[in-house]
Amino acid sequence: MKTKDKIIQKSVELISQFGYVKFSIGNVAKEVQVSKGVVNYHFPQKELLVAAIITQYFEKAAMYMGEHMILEEDAKRMLESYIESNLRFVAENKAETLAITEIIRNGRNETGELMFADENNDILKPIIEILQYGQEVDNSFRNFPPDIMARAVRNVIDSFSSTIAKDEISDIDSVINEIKTMFIKATERSDS
Repeated sequence: MKTKDKIIQKSVELISQFGYVKFSIGNVAKEVQVSKGVVNYHFPQKELLVAAIITQYFEKAAMYMGEHMILEEDAKRMLESYIESNLRFVAENKAETLAITEIIRNGRNETGELMFADENNDILKPIIEILQYGQEVDNSFRNFPPDIMARAVRNVIDSFSSTIAKDEISDIDSVINEIKTMFIKATERSDS
């Protein structure tokens, strides 16, 4: 494994174990058994290392979801597969999920602003597209504001992601099925 990859991997481990607040380049260097200068060579600023962790996680998640989501069927099945692929990815990537959660919630710049705030709500866009498809194309979803429902879906996924990543739930299949059922019931047309 390349030194740069070792630095990222060890950073994920440290953040997931001890939190973002206690994360430092010095601790990473010590754990990887290199000098701080080597870490700084690959990542001249702590923010660049953290950005690399986030980028790697979301690229990996996108690839996973691309392989596991069902897009050729109706909107109900697409929504179910979106929820399921998100939560299964988390179950398979617990340490990374804990680290990402820590970074997003606690990573701040010099002025105290969150470094990774999703100001454009980009994370909601795929869900909104699924919901709009279900309302406008296949008519399987009732009329509701897609942005509000998308936020509800994302918040439930994010909440359970932390719970799953912390091993607070042992029966992941039941959790996934219950969440899918909850949102299918919440979105379905009364005449279906």
